[in-house]
Amino acid sequence: CCCPSAGVCAQFRLEASGGGVQAPGESVQLSCQGSGFNFGSYAVLWYRQALGGRLEWLSYIYDDYIIRLSPELEGRASVSREDSQSVSYLSLRALHPHDSALYFCAALCLGAGDKLVFGSGTTLTVEPKIQNDSIPEVIVMKSRKHEEDGDTGKAACLARNFYKKNISLEMSSKEVVYEPKAPIVTSNGMYNTIKVVKVTKKSEVTCTARLSNGNFTANSTSPDIKMEKVNMLSMAVLGLRVLLAKSIAFNTLMSIKLILF
Repeated sequence: CCCPSAGVCAQFRLEASGGGVQAPGESVQLSCQGSGFNFGSYAVLWYRQALGGRLEWLSYIYDDYIIRLSPELEGRASVSREDSQSVSYLSLRALHPHDSALYFCAALCLGAGDKLVFGSGTTLTVEPKIQNDSIPEVIVMKSRKHEEDGDTGKAACLARNFYKKNISLEMSSKEVVYEPKAPIVTSNGMYNTIKVVKVTKKSEVTCTARLSNGNFTANSTSPDIKMEKVNMLSMAVLGLRVLLAKSIAFNTLMSIKLILF
């Protein structure tokens, strides 16, 4: 029977496993192992959460015939369970870089308050297993808008299309307005990242992208001289916005273009 309260099922455990590092296009099977409760009495759900993102529902299975999948996974995922072994599986095919996330399973006892009980998660990272050194494109732009005092504005540094996600952006200004916790993996398996700082109106802004294969530096450019840089940065920010549309960083990235231009 289902646990009527947390105290009755003190040994209730769910543990997800099977993540690891996978290459784009590969398949993976995630396992959800239950113990300390009657596994067959519970529906099992899978969720995932990308770095800095919100919790996203993926699947639901109760018995072997009541199955629901998120439209996001239709055509490349399946879910199953073996109640005799107290285990459920989520299989993913044709992996994309945006499948990188922390995956959780949860148990739901129908008719008992519909309370979800989450277990530990497993991390899945989708990236090329052989990452050659790459030279990032580094773009620096200063804002056209300025603060109320008229002497302070903002500048953004974008590094795009690089492998080796261990990167740091160092700018001449130390007053950071926004910087993501980690680079964003794109649909082609490469990475983009951005940093926004406060600057004075007349200051020259430099940005150095530091990777294992070298340092790559760019300087601020007059917007009216090189408008293609403005367009390139705007499109890159838009691309990051799309990738992070489901994350808490979305509003911040949405505002970057408005802040700068």
